[in-house]
Amino acid sequence: MEADPEGTPKPASSTGLGLSRFHAIAAAERGAEIVAALLRFGFGEFARQTGLSRHHDKRAKHSGQDAAETIPVRVRLLLQCLGPTFVKIGQIMSTRPDLIPQDWVEELKKLQCNVPAAPWSGKAGVAAVLKKELGPKLKTEFKRIDEVAMAAASMAQVHRAELTGGEHVVLKILRPGIREQMAADLELLRHFARLVQPHLENLGFDALAVVNEFSMELAHETDLTVEAESTRRMGADFVGSQNITFPRVYNAVSTRSVLVLEEVVGALLAKTDLAKLTRQERDQIIRNGADMVFRQCLEIGFFHADPHPGNIFVLKGQKLCFIDCGMTGLIDPPTMEQLARVVHGTVNKELDRVVRVAVELSGADARMIDDRAFRADVWKFVDHFSGTSLDSIRLGLVLTEFFALLRKYHLRCPADIVYLIKAVTTIEGVAEEVSPEFDLVGYVRPFLENAIGRRYGFEALKTRAKSALLAIEDLAETLPRDVGDLVKAAKDGRIRFQLTHLGLDRLTDEVERASMNISWSLVIASLILGCALLVLADSLHRTPSMLTTLAMVGFAVTVSCGLLRLLWAHRRKHSAK
Repeated sequence: MEADPEGTPKPASSTGLGLSRFHAIAAAERGAEIVAALLRFGFGEFARQTGLSRHHDKRAKHSGQDAAETIPVRVRLLLQCLGPTFVKIGQIMSTRPDLIPQDWVEELKKLQCNVPAAPWSGKAGVAAVLKKELGPKLKTEFKRIDEVAMAAASMAQVHRAELTGGEHVVLKILRPGIREQMAADLELLRHFARLVQPHLENLGFDALAVVNEFSMELAHETDLTVEAESTRRMGADFVGSQNITFPRVYNAVSTRSVLVLEEVVGALLAKTDLAKLTRQERDQIIRNGADMVFRQCLEIGFFHADPHPGNIFVLKGQKLCFIDCGMTGLIDPPTMEQLARVVHGTVNKELDRVVRVAVELSGADARMIDDRAFRADVWKFVDHFSGTSLDSIRLGLVLTEFFALLRKYHLRCPADIVYLIKAVTTIEGVAEEVSPEFDLVGYVRPFLENAIGRRYGFEALKTRAKSALLAIEDLAETLPRDVGDLVKAAKDGRIRFQLTHLGLDRLTDEVERASMNISWSLVIASLILGCALLVLADSLHRTPSMLTTLAMVGFAVTVSCGLLRLLWAHRRKHSAK
């Protein structure tokens, strides 16, 4: 539970960001703004079909002037129009091709977050956030804090500062009220997702699942202690390195809303004039970046998921400092082994191995292994890299195409694998931009060989053999006891078997219908035979009697019953359809 300024408790919402009653009321107005924006960008028919239009203020007028663009473009413009929260959601969406179509991903990558900084003073100012978060430490630990932000984004802004000990630091401060604003927007999006889901099924993703996924992402992004711990952990992984570093975290003065880091003295790679660097300097930058990314992804398992030039500082001697560690991935050893199996199976054209890894990674139904269409497409993927060896394989390209194959069959990989692919392809893109002549493939080969060696090397085989023997030993020890327990349960009558036959009700109905038809047929045949016997009996008399008349009446009744039965069966058949 959180408390509002008056001290009244307020419940936390499912988003983890908190939503007060005040913001729940404000959400109604925000909903009208969102629907108005939908109308402006040409989604009016969509709003009417899904019922969103009931949130719209009918007095407002919207021209729909941007409706001529493609849907992904209009979605990007819509997110920009709706402000910082939606811009951030769009930026996260652009990193998740497992959730949205690829053409949307490419368009949302264009989203920029150039927003003005929040004011320093006032009730909704940055100074109020610092006072609330740091309390007395604001005066005892800080010598000065610049009131003018050096950078501003959708969720936070950065200010230079100096500690009382003389250390120069930067403060990453969450925007005032950003959690509540995001909570209100996400609650609205969750409500809208339920309404629009039936209309988005042809796009290949679950709208409500996407909103829930982004809700968890934003909950992490608005908790700066997560970024602080990630930065500290990555720094510890590379302690003593001469080429890679991470900014120091000042935990004593960092909170959920304020992150204090050492100020990095260097030049952002994104703003570096590459023409002024020598070939050797540019190559060294790529070596250092590749060392960081591939060591994290293929050896450590905990990695920076967004190593683009805007997050890399170039220090003296081309040493690299990576910042903005809020977006990270965690790959466990079994998953790293599976990725090694993908690469090894692709290089060696082992279809069954790649198919099984695809099914295991995505958690798909095991019957997919025998799906002919799926196996044919996997073979096309494997054959595409025919003749490729570890000396020339591009890991990013292999994983990207492998992921595209899974997406074609609506198989979802864990988000961390998506982030790993993003990290690898990002650093490969940086290499092409900074030093196109650098042999990144050859430089990365030892990392791949080590990863595959951990799966297929002698030590790996010995470890797996040892594990298999231990498993057999455990089975031999526990099997007699388990069999004894099973026999005892059977004797006590505690074992029940329940069989469910799919389609049994339909079979029963068909059997009953067939039985009824046979019964009617027997009845009608008996009546006809009886009438015929009456006519035969009457023919034996010299003078006709009432038997012939009775037989004719019987014939008429029998034929009428037969026709009525056929008509009833015909109507029942059509009503069932």
